[in-house]
Amino acid sequence: MSRKILLFNLFCLLALSVSAQRYVPNTKWPYLYEDFQKGTIYSEGKQKSEVELNIHLLGNVLHYINTDGRIFQSNDKNIIRVEVGDDQAFIFSDHQLMEIVANEGTNLLLRLKKADFDAMAAGSGAYGASLNSSAARDLSSLDLGGLNNPELGKMLQEKKDGRDIPIVENYYFVINDTRIDATKKDVEKFVGAERAADLKKFLKENKIKWKNAESLSLLLKFLVQ
Repeated sequence: MSRKILLFNLFCLLALSVSAQRYVPNTKWPYLYEDFQKGTIYSEGKQKSEVELNIHLLGNVLHYINTDGRIFQSNDKNIIRVEVGDDQAFIFSDHQLMEIVANEGTNLLLRLKKADFDAMAAGSGAYGASLNSSAARDLSSLDLGGLNNPELGKMLQEKKDGRDIPIVENYYFVINDTRIDATKKDVEKFVGAERAADLKKFLKENKIKWKNAESLSLLLKFLVQ
């Protein structure tokens, strides 16, 4: 076997290994991150708290670990910004934590990674029972971790026992404190008739993709001109 073929096979094995290790949230561990992360919560009055935190996918709310090893949900009322690690920042919009993807001054492009519970409703329920739309909405049949049992130790024991939760991404612009869905329809409505022709030209010339962060970052610059 040639050296090129050996290298190709090795590359394929490595790719499969990485794919196999990719984190997927589940009903027993319905969090954005595979583990609680070191983060900082910035609140009104220049208050700052460093905690171990994660984002619970039911409502995209903020959970943190208390000193006794229990999980608590943070009230978003006075929170200005949440930083996770060294390179991710979030803000609350409509009571949901959304990642700041790009900014132009105080104008933002936000990304919301949310659980697609509607997709789960198309299959069976958490324990093999039928899961209809009503059950999907109240989520009682999913037995989501982190809600009724906020003990981290017990959740870690059951961490891999749940049903996989599919994730979808939605993007939003926040311009002059107005939130706009990052869709062609809503952006056209936002710019109005005066800039409609310029917007159409910009979208075509830059081949804007409505689910692509880089494309939407370019569009943010156009919108705030």
